[in-house]
Amino acid sequence: MRDFLQKYWNALLWLGLFLGVAGLSAGGVSGVWVPVPAILLIVGIVLLGIWLIYQGQFSQGFWKRRSTEAGTNALFATLSVFVILGIVNVLAVRTSARFDLTETQRFTLAPQTQEILRNLDEPVKVWVFGNQPSATDTALLENYERLAPQQFEYEYVDPQTNPGLVREFNVGQIGDVYLTAGERRQYVQTVGVEPLSEAKLTNRLAQLYSGDRFTVYFLQGHGELPIVPGGEDSLSKAVRALEDQNALVEPLNLIEAGSVPDDASVVIVAGPTEELFDPEIQALQAYLDNGGGVLLLIDPNTDPGLTDFLEAWGVTLDDRIAIDPERWVQGFGPAAPLVIDYGTHPITTDFGRNYSLFPVVRPMQYDDVEGIDTSPLLFTSNASWAEQNIDEGPDWELNPEEDRPGPLVLAVASSRKLETPEPQETPEPTTEGEENSETETDAEAETSEETNAEEPVEEPADENAEAETETPEATTEETVEENAEADAEPPETEATPEPTASPDTEAAETEDSETEDSEETVPEARLVVVGDSDFTTDAFFDGQLNGDFFLNAVEWLNPETEETLSVRPREDVDRTIAMTPRQARLLGWTALVTFPVIGFAASAILWWTRR
Repeated sequence: MRDFLQKYWNALLWLGLFLGVAGLSAGGVSGVWVPVPAILLIVGIVLLGIWLIYQGQFSQGFWKRRSTEAGTNALFATLSVFVILGIVNVLAVRTSARFDLTETQRFTLAPQTQEILRNLDEPVKVWVFGNQPSATDTALLENYERLAPQQFEYEYVDPQTNPGLVREFNVGQIGDVYLTAGERRQYVQTVGVEPLSEAKLTNRLAQLYSGDRFTVYFLQGHGELPIVPGGEDSLSKAVRALEDQNALVEPLNLIEAGSVPDDASVVIVAGPTEELFDPEIQALQAYLDNGGGVLLLIDPNTDPGLTDFLEAWGVTLDDRIAIDPERWVQGFGPAAPLVIDYGTHPITTDFGRNYSLFPVVRPMQYDDVEGIDTSPLLFTSNASWAEQNIDEGPDWELNPEEDRPGPLVLAVASSRKLETPEPQETPEPTTEGEENSETETDAEAETSEETNAEEPVEEPADENAEAETETPEATTEETVEENAEADAEPPETEATPEPTASPDTEAAETEDSETEDSEETVPEARLVVVGDSDFTTDAFFDGQLNGDFFLNAVEWLNPETEETLSVRPREDVDRTIAMTPRQARLLGWTALVTFPVIGFAASAILWWTRR
């Protein structure tokens, strides 16, 4: 009889646990705790209580058994796990943290995107005209909104239910995406076949705020790299990236043009193989003297005739090539250094320890020149050197007599403040009386000569009297000349200046304000020199930071776009494997037959040796 009751009391335990878990699950899933989930939970707790009371009163030694101790420990351990998971989920909801472990950081917004979103000065809205929102596009837009919740928002618009918005935006097809900020509007792309791209969205956002386009000229006529599509040696990807940054790209022939066009924001000389003519070099120098920006990409084993031009900036190109046996990519060799060390400069601020590749690059040296600020941008490793004998490769060795040990500088950025014309100064007066007469306003000049002499505005009467006694003729002549000029030009106002204003004080304040304005608006001539042009070609432009370095250099050379310097968003890398039917069958047999047979054979051999 006792065993029979014990059997049913144990069933009561499992029934109580089942009802309790059912009540918790029903309430947690539905979000409604009454009446069914509450009843199940209460009944389960009551049954568990009855079972505990029975075990304590009628089961002898129940709490002293080893099984009871083990079960209690397991119960508390399970409850502890649930409590910890609950706390972790609460903290995750209140304080979110994201970790992106993908190769290209596809779920993390690029630093350039983050910088633009942080600097938004007015609300921006993304309009997606589509019937069914894409989960990928929505996740990307939520990342944007998470960084700037007050300034960024997005909305999916059904074209069928909102024909008015379709006409307002002039939507061409379903999936069109637009950006709006105030009265400005910018088309982004059409989603559907391809997902929404962070690169396109960020670039369009930058264009929306940048306003007018800037013009980039590529010098032509000396064997430079072509800017039109034509194989891996062209600059078509670089040109397309510049156009995405709101740039207008044009070729430039200085022999025909005679000078750099006035609308040029940046001039790029990419890989010339022949010497530039003296008038062309003079045109580039004149362009720099007017506050322009020039990017020189000079390959090894070439002489574009810019030695004297660069020497004026303190830059000297080395005729050797950089060899780095410590950092290079398999398949390229040590003559293609892999750069991970960057200088402290706005062009390379956000590069960190990411790499960029420069196939066959020449190093350079720079000297301090008065008035010119030069900063190195790219460094090779300590194990590198500048190789004199290129034909010795690919097994180069450092020859201390001919080679220059590293680390080597592969690129520099220089800036020079331009001299602004100084304002014309009036002749220095010999007395304070003359100084007073020169600082008088046009209204004071209309007064009589006697009034100016007898009633000075700023100085005490005794000092003015002494000044007038020493140089009365000079004062009289200057006053007559001022009166004549005042008569020739009608005065702007009839009112006399306030007596409390001191001319010296006003002049000093004017000079201070002019000095501050001149310091803020002093134009600069900017120059970037890189010992290689191949890194900008279509074959290498998409390398880790190659494109970012090129675009940052161009934007730094153009002060209007300097604020957007950063690492740009990257397109998703397609990892789809394209296989032929034969390759697919071979892979299937390998997975289903070859590996299992090898495993069974290894097991049989192991059993036979240990039997």
